[in-house]
Amino acid sequence: MKVLEQPALSLSVKNILLATDFSAGSDAALQQALALASRQRAKVHTLHVAAPDCYQLLDPEAFAITFNSWAANASQPTEILRSLVDGLPSEVPLHPGRIWEVVSEIVRRNEIDLLVLASHGRHGIARLLLGSVAEDVFRNVSCPVLTVGPYVTPADRNDLRISKILLATDFERSSFAPQYAQWLANEFGAEITVLHVESEKQPTPGKTLAEQLRDVVPDDGSLLRKPAYVVSHGSPASKILEIAWQIQPEVIVLGARHPEPARINSHLPWDTAARVIAEAPCPVLTIRQADGHDRN
Repeated sequence: MKVLEQPALSLSVKNILLATDFSAGSDAALQQALALASRQRAKVHTLHVAAPDCYQLLDPEAFAITFNSWAANASQPTEILRSLVDGLPSEVPLHPGRIWEVVSEIVRRNEIDLLVLASHGRHGIARLLLGSVAEDVFRNVSCPVLTVGPYVTPADRNDLRISKILLATDFERSSFAPQYAQWLANEFGAEITVLHVESEKQPTPGKTLAEQLRDVVPDDGSLLRKPAYVVSHGSPASKILEIAWQIQPEVIVLGARHPEPARINSHLPWDTAARVIAEAPCPVLTIRQADGHDRN
């Protein structure tokens, strides 16, 4: 299956939205947002989710005044952020709704280029019963989402480095995930490992898997570093995680299917993207296709 040819992607990250509830893992997400904002010279908007129907929105000017000065070198940046939102009204200027609906509206109104959030890594019985707020968000929000799971080590907010990127693909024709991975690779001078996982060992009609992988990320000199290609067999989530722990990338890039109707996938415990996010050693960048069409 030939991957849909897309024009070259040139991204500009000017507005980052950090969504936090100050739970475990929030510090790593904050550090990631700070590091990206510093490198991209972006504004950081902060949404504190105090409860499912209670939100506090911190404007980027207040965030910048604090974190561009003494707070940028503080040992407890999450506590500093918490003190900033203390006293803010427990509402945002939009209609109340589920978390992903509120986040989507903020993304639209503030022209957010990237959403950063922490995941509790909920899975198994707990996730089946309660779902995953992070998954609700990345499946329903239009902009790319960088999710920081519970096993992620906080980034150096003063010196963000990405040397390895793991791109997992199922050859979805309309996915933009490969283009984001290539942009990120050239932005940081990183090497992309392109991974495809076959659930069963069986012949693939038409092009070989190796040829299909090179269609996803061509080895044509457009990347600063030569890409690597890996084909594996087994459970997609297990194999993605296995390769990630082996090569230790700084980011995993995945496509995300948009649920129809919204949120229908958030309670399915076997979903690949949700498990990868919950157990990955690095942040996971998910790119959802617009207009409700499926992608990886």
